[in-house]
Amino acid sequence: MTVSDIEQLLSRIEPRLRQALVAAYGVETGQDCSADAMAWAWEHRERLIAMGNPAGYLYRVGQSSARVYHRPQGFLPRPDPGWMPDIEPGLAPALEQLTVPQRVAVLAVHSFGWSQQEVADLLGVSHSTIRTHLARGLEKLLANLEVANAH
Repeated sequence: MTVSDIEQLLSRIEPRLRQALVAAYGVETGQDCSADAMAWAWEHRERLIAMGNPAGYLYRVGQSSARVYHRPQGFLPRPDPGWMPDIEPGLAPALEQLTVPQRVAVLAVHSFGWSQQEVADLLGVSHSTIRTHLARGLEKLLANLEVANAH
């Protein structure tokens, strides 16, 4: 594999990796973890290209990186009501109450437009596991926002 091939692989992986890590750990920590994972990818590129799921592995590298960052309570930015009046003020705190896999599934599918299979592939879990995280995450999110479920 040439340097150009590796650059193309990493340029395809990086945006979704960053989105998933931001969904899991908040904007600052997620971006830092994404940068750490991409630095690891470049340093270990020969090892990475031999992997069956390089994006999933880099997500795990990002997760490991998150352990070294201090994450204060309330890590998702609060919307400024004057700037974005269509944002529910309780959304960020409600999202923070979800487990990391639930939050990643909910944000990736409903905010970033990922398919459930894309989330499953990145996280290295089955499609049914993502369906479960998504269903439980949405149920908990609705409860936290005190929204009646339409089902």
